[in-house]
Amino acid sequence: MAKPSPEQQMTVELLQSFEQEAKAMLRRCAATRRQVSHYSFTRYRGFFEEVKSFLVLAAFTRSKLVNLQMSATERGHLVEHIDGLERRVSRAAMEVAHAFYGLMLRRDLIYLGGHERCDEDRQLLGELLERDAEKSPDRKPDARLERDVKAVEAVLEEIVRRTPPMRNFEPLDIPKH
Repeated sequence: MAKPSPEQQMTVELLQSFEQEAKAMLRRCAATRRQVSHYSFTRYRGFFEEVKSFLVLAAFTRSKLVNLQMSATERGHLVEHIDGLERRVSRAAMEVAHAFYGLMLRRDLIYLGGHERCDEDRQLLGELLERDAEKSPDRKPDARLERDVKAVEAVLEEIVRRTPPMRNFEPLDIPKH
């Protein structure tokens, strides 16, 4: 049995670490979904930053595979595997986002700066769909991911409608005793 080349060994290690990270993110999404009722906006944003970091890792892993010497079929299978894990994490993150913002609406909460943060989240959701479409233009877009993003966008739109922009807030004059 031939010893694997350093390039093959790096590929295996990269894929293993990516799979471990994907599994950890899926566990994190599940735990966050269960505990979302106790989350502050800041804590939720921290979770979403982790999701964004994972998406960057997925893009990095995909780009490394494209440059390796292997058959096109093998590369296609590996890229599809990475895309599948990325889609699972994206869907799980959308479920968390929908639960968090839905809870925010049901509780009739308005977070200071929520208007601007929701705009940022909408931009991130748009980038998520664009990234999914760019990965393989010949493949049909992920309908479930699109539906989840649209549901979250509808909730974000309602929050933006209810929350005035920060520039409209005026500090209260509190009398000193």
